[in-house]
Amino acid sequence: MSLSRAAASRFRCGPFRYLTTSCGLPNPDYVNVSSAPSNYDNSAVVYPGFLSDEEGQSLVKEVSKRMKRRRFEDGHWDSVISKYREIELATPHEVDNESTIDVPQYAQTIQRTRDILKSYVSPQLTNHMKWLPCHAIDLSKNGRLDAHVDSVKFSGEIVAGISLLSDSIMRLRPAKGEWIDDTSDESSGGHVDLYLPKLSLYCLHGMSRFHYSHELLPSDSVYQISGREDVQVTRGRRLSIIFRDALVTSKDA
Repeated sequence: MSLSRAAASRFRCGPFRYLTTSCGLPNPDYVNVSSAPSNYDNSAVVYPGFLSDEEGQSLVKEVSKRMKRRRFEDGHWDSVISKYREIELATPHEVDNESTIDVPQYAQTIQRTRDILKSYVSPQLTNHMKWLPCHAIDLSKNGRLDAHVDSVKFSGEIVAGISLLSDSIMRLRPAKGEWIDDTSDESSGGHVDLYLPKLSLYCLHGMSRFHYSHELLPSDSVYQISGREDVQVTRGRRLSIIFRDALVTSKDA
């Protein structure tokens, strides 16, 4: 089924939160683990309705202003993404390295998000963690994001993102990579699906960060909700704000 505007509004913060416009907790209904490998560690979370409409509009306005002269690229050097444009979304504090009383709303939203995401970093690293500047990725309606694992050469324990402009489905699959060992195995099969409505926040940590690839499914793919009607998700132009922590080395720790 396709989600009507009213149904989408009710579903934004979970099937039972009809009157809520903003959610403060991750909702397991938005992570489908029914086809996950048996050793999956439930290390992906989704906060539906994480942003208010005003916060979302503030981010879109700031990104649009910075991307005004950029054209959509046909592809990336690693062939993972196509029909997109991307910028670094540094906050005033990151640019000037000094605090200011007049913090723009988009920067306040980024800081609020980082405060939430810190809880997914290993306790022994929390005091040493630093944030890489956010990236904003504008994916066209006909663009694609194929399966990949974010590099661990510079970024650390989490990959997270705020979804804007349209809904989408992210799929995680077991995958080998450049990191620690050969624990992950593509041949093991299985997958985990994340339903990412606009204004939501997702976070990948643990196995989801290091041992699973992530990709966006094509428009009109179906998200399956245990015990409820399936949701057909139409993906239009999608803007995402990506959060990564910096790699902590033994020297830093």
